[in-house]
Amino acid sequence: MNFKSLAIKAVSGSLCALVMGVSTASAQNIVLTAGTESNEDGLYYRTLTLLEEQLKKETDGQVGLRIYPNQQLGSEASMINGLRSGSLDIAVVGGANFASLVQEFQLFSIPYIFKDYATYRAAMAPDSSVWNMMQEEVRSADIGIRLMAPTTVGSRWVANSKGEVSSPKDMEKLELRMRVQGNPIEAEVWGGYGARPVNMPMPEVVSAMRQGVVHAVENAPDILYTYKIHEVAKYLSRTDHSFYVALALMGDKAMDKIPEDLRPAVKEAFENAGQLLLDEAVSAQERAIKGLVSEGAIITDVDKEKFRAPLGDLYLRVAKEAGAEDLLTAIQDL
Repeated sequence: MNFKSLAIKAVSGSLCALVMGVSTASAQNIVLTAGTESNEDGLYYRTLTLLEEQLKKETDGQVGLRIYPNQQLGSEASMINGLRSGSLDIAVVGGANFASLVQEFQLFSIPYIFKDYATYRAAMAPDSSVWNMMQEEVRSADIGIRLMAPTTVGSRWVANSKGEVSSPKDMEKLELRMRVQGNPIEAEVWGGYGARPVNMPMPEVVSAMRQGVVHAVENAPDILYTYKIHEVAKYLSRTDHSFYVALALMGDKAMDKIPEDLRPAVKEAFENAGQLLLDEAVSAQERAIKGLVSEGAIITDVDKEKFRAPLGDLYLRVAKEAGAEDLLTAIQDL
């Protein structure tokens, strides 16, 4: 073999190594952006850190995550738009806000749609008929977004700045202006209880309460404690009206960035992260309640039947209007 042949082989080998190196580097440098309104103490943020850990594990470090908390990428509505446009890859959002795009999810805004936490947890299992229907409804909506995993903030309570609330009549008597999520069912339900619904992003609530714009909010103890709501609204009512359905979403354009051979691992990472978060949510809520009490919150037990009674046939009516009758049946059959 002459010197010229050796030189050609050496150059060819170098080029091959360079191409392989570029390919490997590309695979190892897929970094997805993820956003949440939550700060670093909240369960939405925890969902994303769990996802980051699971992506590293399931893809052998080939897919990473850059997390933007504290509404850095805008409100949940803005982040949903970002998923569709491709300016954002992943977001954690509340089911009530997502219902503006997938109307079947309006069901989850009706209080006591799940009779207890065990029922809620069964519904959010990867192999449950409810979860499979939810994913199919998002697919069929064709909105450029994929439903990847469930998450939650726990069971939701009511907090207000005016006085103790143990029934809807108390809400009416106190003339509470109440922050609700951006969904017409939320406004209808809480308006029916006697409150005056106001929609705004959760991070704006404390400021709005200080200014007297709103007097009340419904959310999970973990969120209430994270945002220090009890410092401006110390009266908490243990309504447990919603075992909250929140969602880990991924844009179709984000999934297009993932090589075909890595997509099953990415999906597995989401599934694992979602179930791990649901495992953690119960203990997180217990810690939050202890923190609220220790810092002066006044917790009132409520007559839940008085909160259930005004709902009447709302479940069936919303299900019919939203085309979610099969979803309602699946929930009731759990």
